[in-house]
Amino acid sequence: MRYVVVRDGQVRAISNVEITSDEDVVLEVPSELDGVPSNVILESYVVADGKLTRGRPRKPLSDVRLALVGNWKMRCGISTYSEKLWPKVVKHVGAWRIFAELNDAPTGPLNALGGVEVDPERVVVCWKRGEPLTGLVQALRDWKPDVVWIQHEYGLWPNARYWLSLISQLSDARVIVTLHSVYHHMDKLVAEAAIPEIIVHQQGARDLLRDVKQVPGAVHVVPHGCDGLAEQARLWNIYRSEHTFVQFGFGFRYKGWENSIRAAAILKQKYPDVFFTGLFSESPYCATEHEAYAQDLKKLVAELGVEDNVAIIRGYQSDQSLDSYLRTNRAVVFPYVSHPLHEVYGASGAARTAMSKGAPVVTSNVRHFVDIPTIKTDTAEEIAAELDRIFTDRKAWRDQVEKQNAYVLENSWENVGALVARIIEEG
Repeated sequence: MRYVVVRDGQVRAISNVEITSDEDVVLEVPSELDGVPSNVILESYVVADGKLTRGRPRKPLSDVRLALVGNWKMRCGISTYSEKLWPKVVKHVGAWRIFAELNDAPTGPLNALGGVEVDPERVVVCWKRGEPLTGLVQALRDWKPDVVWIQHEYGLWPNARYWLSLISQLSDARVIVTLHSVYHHMDKLVAEAAIPEIIVHQQGARDLLRDVKQVPGAVHVVPHGCDGLAEQARLWNIYRSEHTFVQFGFGFRYKGWENSIRAAAILKQKYPDVFFTGLFSESPYCATEHEAYAQDLKKLVAELGVEDNVAIIRGYQSDQSLDSYLRTNRAVVFPYVSHPLHEVYGASGAARTAMSKGAPVVTSNVRHFVDIPTIKTDTAEEIAAELDRIFTDRKAWRDQVEKQNAYVLENSWENVGALVARIIEEG
């Protein structure tokens, strides 16, 4: 049995023996907090309505030890998100370390954060996808963080047993998890319901978790960040055509690459020089799926007779090459398709990257894009019609870019980082 001494709603002391006090309130620690260490109750709990509850941390933000958990320096949107956002958050805290997934092919130095070289000891590689997380738990315990912030995607944490064990063993610290994808699937509630505190990118995701799935943890909404507007100057038109558009991302079927190809075939009737470039990235975890899909797209190109109007470029593109494609093409398209049984609340980092490059962005109406001011279309015919308008109406082109720029500035990585820091600070 434990007892706490409370003054002005703050826990001032904790003891294993009953205490009496004329000046302070003494409360018995309830049995449901038996697994919470005394130091955590002392530092992170307050009394509200006569009950102990986790509250504003005693430490100021500038003294907080923050553990950053996720994949790192990898050809993956979640890794890219962390590389852009983490530097904006860690400058607000007292100490930080990265606890990274094993990565045999890093895209850059592991100890580079926000373009600055940091002490290699700040990056601890200690877990492997789909395997027990004992090494991660031990590394976190050794460092003793105040807050553990985890980036979550079901591909990164595919085994619920290992995930639940991780969350259970981290009860000594405050755990915050950014859920980059939220599904209606009730099986995923097994993972979601165990999380004490969640960050999502859209209000719809929060409503689904709180109102439909009724997760017990707190849920915060923080929009996905955007790159700056520094690199918007258009490059020399090496295509020798004013009727060009590009799509980029992993080569999965739900990204609707067929609609871009069909739109090119429709536009060819009016613009013989129309050209669609598909930058078809591939993950080593899905090589068979990518190969089959790429062959299907190749057949479609031949069937529609647009071999001279379409290029599917397979493989990873560096930031430099992607920048060149985005600042040369007249428009960028993301014709994602959604299946009613697999609807997902997420946020497209790729679309935000495209918006930052100063070209109109055309997307479908799936939930990845509901919160950004893109041109919305859902069929190849609609895509072709909107691209035709962009090709011919320069005012429409400029107006669309201006709307996108306003959104990008409002939701900069700097602003998003400040929102996350505020959540950490307010407890």
